[in-house]
Amino acid sequence: MPNSYESITILVIDDEKLIRDLLGETLGALGYTALTAEDFKGAVNILDSQSIDVVITDIMLPDKSGIELIELVKKNFAKTPVLAISGKNIPRQEILDAGADGFLAKPFRIGVVEEMIQKTLLQQDIERANPIPGRKKILVVDDEPDVVSTLIESLDALGYQAIGAANGVEALEIIEKDSFDLVITDIRMPEKNGIDLLKDIKSKFPDLPVVIITGYTLAYPPEQAKKEGAEGYIPKPFRINQIDELLAKILYDFEKK
Repeated sequence: MPNSYESITILVIDDEKLIRDLLGETLGALGYTALTAEDFKGAVNILDSQSIDVVITDIMLPDKSGIELIELVKKNFAKTPVLAISGKNIPRQEILDAGADGFLAKPFRIGVVEEMIQKTLLQQDIERANPIPGRKKILVVDDEPDVVSTLIESLDALGYQAIGAANGVEALEIIEKDSFDLVITDIRMPEKNGIDLLKDIKSKFPDLPVVIITGYTLAYPPEQAKKEGAEGYIPKPFRINQIDELLAKILYDFEKK
């Protein structure tokens, strides 16, 4: 089974230990690899020593300002997005002019941070994508409307034609009326879950490839998905380029576009 999953590494910089640890631990629990630093110097040491996918920095740091850090990242690591956070009354435009890809005022909900991370990485992946000519048709199945709309938008940008379904029952009804080149499905959904949908597809449409996306890797590991016929498996959180590479391999029989 293709496996392009790599952990997304996020560097959190904040001199407030409580916020730094809370963000780091929460992002780790969500499936990211979270690294932390308390100041500008520590952040630069980490950036120089390993690959970072996203930087989240406070604006007020003890040795240098977060704006200086943003400018350094954009100069030396131009492809690394930076999200700024601050509890001080600093003009948002000043932060964005420094190169920040997003800004959140403290206090904030961790869900808002995760949403900003996903949107930032999604936009970056779409900008880097090199769509394949010819629109393969993809069915996206998930009970979360935001996930469906985001995946449809991303797949469209990658050159695919995508439509959505809210659960396995609706997905089967759509598949029986129309032809598709591939199905992407979540696991946990009402009425008919992704596991049952996978089994039904392999029983009725054995040549239709199915890719599983899930945040419950322990309950439903990739080995089980492969045993039941899935052609691909991607744990959440994921980058859109992971789906891009996996679909290219499944549908076009090569690793990268």
